This record gives sequence, structure tokens and C-alpha cells, in this order.
Amino acid sequence: MKIFFVYLKNDLQRLYEHRVVLFVSILTFVFSMAIAVFQDLDHTNFIYFNIFILPVIVFSVSMYIGREENSLLPIMMGSVKPIVIALSKILAAVIIEMIPIIAFTIIMRFIGIETSYLLLFLAYLLGVTLHIIIALSLTIISRTSSILSISYLAYILVFSATAILYSNGLIPLSFQPIMIVSPAFLSAVLIDNILAISVFSETWLIIAAVVLQMIYAFLLVWFVIRPFYKVYLLTIE
Repeated sequence: MKIFFVYLKNDLQRLYEHRVVLFVSILTFVFSMAIAVFQDLDHTNFIYFNIFILPVIVFSVSMYIGREENSLLPIMMGSVKPIVIALSKILAAVIIEMIPIIAFTIIMRFIGIETSYLLLFLAYLLGVTLHIIIALSLTIISRTSSILSISYLAYILVFSATAILYSNGLIPLSFQPIMIVSPAFLSAVLIDNILAISVFSETWLIIAAVVLQMIYAFLLVWFVIRPFYKVYLLTIE
């Protein structure tokens, strides 16, 4: 456990030194001011950007920095497993992603938006964690940088964009059974219902949104990240 926190501290330090924290903070400030000043805008779109798109950016930058500094695979001593290193990187990215939701919560409370902020935080945390895991999984299965870029872009356009369009009422409700395969859609379902005056989605969909996100995260960690992370690292060394 001690070595895990050493890796976590190192990852956070690298993200800070390479201005990833600054980038997230500036973006958060801009979005927070937009929420405060333009109150007629749908502020859920700012939250969605930070759940669906920003984690992919943060994690891809983190992996790129680690690859350039040859620090993706620290000295493996004793019984330390590659999954420990992977989980430390995931947690580091999650911690950085807490900056937006904290700022948004402060602004939303200040302008008088009534909602369950605890549930909002938990839904945000679940969605962000899953999307960081997705970003790492895409990194592992992509053999080249060009394929990786295409994979990230494809995910954002096919899954993230459609979830945002659905949230804005641009995709019919009849598409719900199909869109349930999208992690971004599942996260949007929770956020939309939490921020709404009253719950409007069917109970089965809300339960599925929670359970399936957890299942997707577990499956990716267990069947993609755990068995293939070290292989990926050794391939790029």
C-alpha cells in the first residue's frame, strides 16, 4: 500500500509540473464563470464536458508525459504488480478531475440551484472514474499513436457527443434501449435526473445507469488493464 501512494504522489507531481492542473483549473474557472453569468445556459453541458471529454485529455497527457520521461513503468521491485501502478495513475487523474465539480458546486449553490449535491458529486465521481478507465483501456489496445488518437476521437464523437445531444433533447427517447451501451449516456441519465426538479426517468433506467457503469469499470480493469497493462508498457519501452 505504501508503494501505491508513492506512485500516486509522483503522478500528481508530474501532472502539476507539466501544467495539467493549471489547464484544468483555467478551464474550470472559465466554465464556472459561464455558469454564473449566463444562467439561462444549460449548465449540465459544462459538467458533461468534464465527465466525458476532459478525463480522456487529462489521462492521455498523463500517459504521454510518462512515456516521454520513461516513467510509465517504474522500477518493479518485490511483489509490486503493474495493476498497482495503473490504479495509481487512474486515482491521480480522478483527483485532478475533482477540481471542476468542487468549483461547479460552489457556483451553483451561490446562484441558488437546488439539488442534491452529494448525489451530484457521487454521480460525477462514478462517471469520471469510468471514463478515465476507458481512456487507459483505449491506450492499451491501440498499437500506434495514430490509432490511439482515432480511438479517442471516435469515442468522443460516437458516445460522448450522442449523450450530450440526448441530454439536450436532440435524440428521441425511443433510442434509450440502444444508447444504454454508452457509458456517457448512463452518466448523463444520472446527472440529468439529479439536477432536474423531480426524477423523470424510469426506475429501471436509473438503476441500470448505476449498475452498468460499475460493471463496465470492473470489466475493463479486470479483462483489459490488469492482464495487458505491463505488456503495453514493455512494448513501448
